Amino acid sequence: MPNKRLRAITMLREPTDFRASNHAMIMCGLNAEIKKFNQQRAKKGLDQVCSPKDGLNVSALVDVKTQTLIDKCQSGAKVNGQQKKQCQDHANGVDIFEHCRSPSHLLAHHQYDKHYRSMFKGLMGRYHRGQEFGGTAYVGMSFGYERAEESKGYSVVNVEEYTLQDLGGLDLTISGAGEGGPPEPDFIWFGITERMKESTILFYYYFKAKPLKKIPQHRIQDCHPTESVGWTAKHREIVKQKEPADYAVWRAANAILDVRMAKMKMEIQAQLDAGVSKEAMYYVDWDTLEAL
Repeated sequence: MPNKRLRAITMLREPTDFRASNHAMIMCGLNAEIKKFNQQRAKKGLDQVCSPKDGLNVSALVDVKTQTLIDKCQSGAKVNGQQKKQCQDHANGVDIFEHCRSPSHLLAHHQYDKHYRSMFKGLMGRYHRGQEFGGTAYVGMSFGYERAEESKGYSVVNVEEYTLQDLGGLDLTISGAGEGGPPEPDFIWFGITERMKESTILFYYYFKAKPLKKIPQHRIQDCHPTESVGWTAKHREIVKQKEPADYAVWRAANAILDVRMAKMKMEIQAQLDAGVSKEAMYYVDWDTLEAL
């Protein structure tokens, strides 16, 4: 798309929590298994459990998940290619969902290296100016890159600087078409999951949108995946060691959000001082802003 700009809005999440959520929901389907387990407890008049310390045995749920798949294969029901291979591997003694049993299993498993290295590459396109587009970049900018830490010119400082320029919008030339690849997204807004109230306020303010009376909660899990699957401070430290580039993006993103919050507050106060009424600034979530 020559001379076109891709304008994007996006959300970031703390890198370990991002992996924990993806692991529980997408890779392993543990959220569904935990919900089903607690529904069965509720029928017996028991309270839900959301963590191993309360008696939640994720590994036992993985056993159930495994047996359900094996039963499906043996019944002659239709299975896809991946499921067929999993059943064949299980017959050969492979623990097909080993990486789902705990964070420790995942972090030591080849599935981590396959799916969870440099997870912000899908967001950033590239982590720093020295990182080059690969041969498949035109198909999708999250492809065609090596791990950030293995790229030429990588350093934590360079990633932080580039995040300020790209995600922070300090250098608009980044989102223009350049040699060697398509234009990168122009981030007109981004939010941070762990700072949802601030992110939402900024969204309303930037887009001049009337705040919702209540934020939808449909995608919020009763059991937080970081807690339910048993992620600990030790696991978080391992991810920090494995993924310094993602944590560099995370730190810079929080700094950008700090600045944008301060800027918004100053602009709102300037309008109030100039005599603009609160009612006229319908896009400001006054209740949430004053509660922060």
